[in-house]
Amino acid sequence: MSFINEITPYAQRIQKDYGILASLIIAQAILESNWGRSTLAVKGKNIFGIKGEYKGQSIILETTEYVNGKPIKVDKAFRKYPTWFESMVDLANLYNTGDSRGRYKKIIGETDYKKAAQEVKNSGYATDPNYAKKIIEIIESNELTKYDSTELSSIRVDSKNVNKEENKEVPIVNVRDINKVSTWAEKDWKEATSNGYYDGTRPGANLTREESAIVVNRLRNNFLKLIAQNKEDIQRLETRLQEIEKQNRLA
Repeated sequence: MSFINEITPYAQRIQKDYGILASLIIAQAILESNWGRSTLAVKGKNIFGIKGEYKGQSIILETTEYVNGKPIKVDKAFRKYPTWFESMVDLANLYNTGDSRGRYKKIIGETDYKKAAQEVKNSGYATDPNYAKKIIEIIESNELTKYDSTELSSIRVDSKNVNKEENKEVPIVNVRDINKVSTWAEKDWKEATSNGYYDGTRPGANLTREESAIVVNRLRNNFLKLIAQNKEDIQRLETRLQEIEKQNRLA
């Protein structure tokens, strides 16, 4: 849920400005970027796998493409963005002004997430034959439709009148770049990552329960090793600690 919470304000802004369902944008970001953890998402701030260059910036990575329904590995240049926001705006611009054929136009203003997902596949955006199915499953399993605006049905964006540069420069209030460390936390973040408590990515992200469980368990293990000074029986100390924790739960 942390990744969803982080990009939802962006997706809802995209929906308002471009008429593209927020649930569709969020689901595509999840699928394409592996919940914001892919190398491309971390190093290139690219969460949709859009190829080419962005203002002269790109990153070369190996990717999977489907030829005649069969997956193959190829090296491709992907656009490199300053933040995830630019990545999302770029996708919205692609859907609105993708090419002269207007192959993405049916996505704009579509209020049915299933139809919107199928239109993304039909447009040729992805080569994966199961792309639409995967997007629909992500939307439904994460209940992403709750982030869609009920006003979308009245939104119709004229792609000819979309000002790309204007939309790219509009800031979102109260949304920070989670991939940058706050100045006041730089020292502690560096120390925590060097000690193995975090992997060094997404310093500004909300901490999930599973991530906090990893940190707590690593702290407990290090604490036990420190007490034992690598001489005493770690298992005995672990058992005693579990007894103390059990007592605390019952208190």
